[in-house]
Amino acid sequence: MNNRFSQLTTGLTIFAAIALSTSVASAVFFPLGPSKDDWGMKYDVQLTAAGAQHVNVVFKLTNEGRLKPIHSFTLVALRQVSPGTYAYDAKLPIELKTTADGSRVGQVQIRRELLDKAMIRVLTFSVDGKRQTSGAALYNLPLNKFMNQLAPATLAAPPATSSVK
Repeated sequence: MNNRFSQLTTGLTIFAAIALSTSVASAVFFPLGPSKDDWGMKYDVQLTAAGAQHVNVVFKLTNEGRLKPIHSFTLVALRQVSPGTYAYDAKLPIELKTTADGSRVGQVQIRRELLDKAMIRVLTFSVDGKRQTSGAALYNLPLNKFMNQLAPATLAAPPATSSVK
């Protein structure tokens, strides 16, 4: 049988077919609608100034509620690039550690100017005990509802100098 293509051409064609048929895996998230009780989650968020330009965000989770088990918590701040397109100004995973009382606590630090658009993004593969088959459900906890507890940052006065003669 006469082969029209060289081995190089055949190899490149197969490589191109494989490369074009695979796609970059992208996550599919489905936002959960508003909930008056935050989907039964019991949590606390504390904001404290960390200098003039940064804020510490402490997230304490005592009950996962109707989203149990929760896959991850991430502090994100998004900006709109164009209609329907957003980019991250901040994306910080919150690593939760179990405390003596059984709750879980994590802390991250964010720049102060990002607070008004920052949120804690909750990802779960289960809602009301039912596995989400078409992607992860996400629920956003905006940080701006906790802003009233943050005192304005003041710059520390320079230390007093003393000279010995």
